[in-house]
Amino acid sequence: MNQALQERNDYFEKIEFVKDLGLNEIFQFDVQQAQLLDQFATEIAKFGGPQQVGANTKASMAATEIKILLTVNQRETLMSFAKGDISAILFGQLLVNDDSLPTNLPKLSVLEGSEETLYLASRSQILLKLVEHNAFAYDFDNNGKIVRLVGNFKGSGVNKVQEESAVVELSSHSGLALGSHTEAPYWCSVKSDGRHSPAPSSLVLTAMYNPRNEPTSVIPIRPILESIGPVNTLALTTRYFNFTRSDSFVAGVGEAGENVSMLEFDAHLGFVIRYNAYRFSVSDDAPHNVKKAFIAFTNAVANSKPTTYILGQANALIINNDIALHCRDIIKDNRRLLVRLFGASRRSKMLAVTLDPILVTGG
Repeated sequence: MNQALQERNDYFEKIEFVKDLGLNEIFQFDVQQAQLLDQFATEIAKFGGPQQVGANTKASMAATEIKILLTVNQRETLMSFAKGDISAILFGQLLVNDDSLPTNLPKLSVLEGSEETLYLASRSQILLKLVEHNAFAYDFDNNGKIVRLVGNFKGSGVNKVQEESAVVELSSHSGLALGSHTEAPYWCSVKSDGRHSPAPSSLVLTAMYNPRNEPTSVIPIRPILESIGPVNTLALTTRYFNFTRSDSFVAGVGEAGENVSMLEFDAHLGFVIRYNAYRFSVSDDAPHNVKKAFIAFTNAVANSKPTTYILGQANALIINNDIALHCRDIIKDNRRLLVRLFGASRRSKMLAVTLDPILVTGG
């Protein structure tokens, strides 16, 4: 028996799903901690934000200073996420600089360089460092930029946007509902696969504007696997799944995938997932038990009860992309705007293009 198979079998023998479901945590900063985080985020924003050479180092130094002020319980929560034991952390009681609402959502080109965006992005970069993750970007997504703004710039929300086209891309730049998914790419999870870097280890979200308190939902994957059982779980580790190319990829770059798995076993994390409700399908030539497992999984996700979070400037949500799905409903107020960064853990074996800022090749 090879080592990988032995590790997977040992995991099944030892794991107690019900006692270790990888659920969510609330992390509240006290006033002094929040003020220090605000100070460092402001400094990095004035420096130019996460995209600037040297910002990653500044974020590391900031996180080191903030950790000195943390309680034992706070440190344990951060370490649990870093180890892959927690699906999501909501950081609360953050300072708010300016939460005044615009009449309409400004253009993407204006927002990307604004002081507010750079501040929230810099703060999120530090939060990633607190859980030992590094902010990074893929070369084929978001034009290689670390900071992505999630808002209804393309249309298909409840209300029309200016110059909305008839066909709107299915991405975070539209107002469409986004079903349960992990963040792309979908070829591999922790270790690189040929020329493909793995999926993000995490993503961190905060809201610049959220006037109607529209939620972001998170679905921990371990209770789903518990509900479908070991046989179906193992079937999802086989390479009988396909996915379509993401609309958010740079034009002419990135590709669809065939003969990939949905689950991957990692000796440290257990089963990690790559999935997208509107992009994944099971192969026609898949064995019956694999098709059955796919149906069981999608039904379990559909019947699950997500944890919903109302994001604003006073909080930030970091999601473990290895062990949790997230989703949202159709956008109702076109001013809703989230700031998102991807994080890579120390275990993640990315294929780096540049190290400062961190840019990796997706495939």
